[in-house]
Amino acid sequence: MDHHRAASTLKDLLEGNGRFVAGKPRYARDITSAREAAPGQEPAAVVFTCIDSRVTAESVFDCDFGQLLVVRTAGHVPDRAAVGSLEFSAAVLNVSLVVVLGHERCGAIQAALQAVESDEHDPRADYLVEQLWQPASQALSEAGEDHDTASHALRLQVRRTVADLSRRSSLEGVLVVGAVYDLDTGVVSLVDEN
Repeated sequence: MDHHRAASTLKDLLEGNGRFVAGKPRYARDITSAREAAPGQEPAAVVFTCIDSRVTAESVFDCDFGQLLVVRTAGHVPDRAAVGSLEFSAAVLNVSLVVVLGHERCGAIQAALQAVESDEHDPRADYLVEQLWQPASQALSEAGEDHDTASHALRLQVRRTVADLSRRSSLEGVLVVGAVYDLDTGVVSLVDEN
C-alpha cells in the first residue's frame, strides 16, 4: 500500500475542507477549469458518500475538476455497482484513497431506524432498509441517555462500510477511511475505526 501517497492525499482533502469552512475556496470550478481538465483525469481520491443533495463532495473538500471521483448511494450502502466503481477507481485510475463520507440527519438511516423501531416492516421489501437494518438495530439496542441514536447509527454504518471495503482483495493497497460531514458547520471529521 502506498501509505505515504494516501496519507498525503487525505491531508490535502482535510485542508480543502478547512478552506471550505472558512469560506475561502481555492477553486472556482468554472468553465475554464472544466476545459482545462477535459483532456484526461488523474484523480487523487474517491469519496463514497450519500445521495443527499446537501452533501457535495467537490465543494466540501474544495477540489477542482479532475481531482476527485465520487460514488453515491443512499446511506453509502456498498452495493455491487458502488463497489465495482470503487474497484475501477483503484485498478484503472490508480486511486490510493477512499473516503467513506457519512452525514448527520441522513434520511436513509432514519428510515431504517423507524423500520426497526416499528418492527412491522419486512426489511426484504425495502432494499435500503434491509442493508441498513444492522447498524440501525445496533444503535437502538445501544441507545442511552448520552446517545443520539441516529448519529450513532450513522457512525456504525460508516465503520461498517469501511470494514467491508477494507477486507476486499480487489481494494488491496487502497487506504479506506471513514468520515462524517456536519451539515450545519461544513466540517468533515474522521471517524475512529477502532
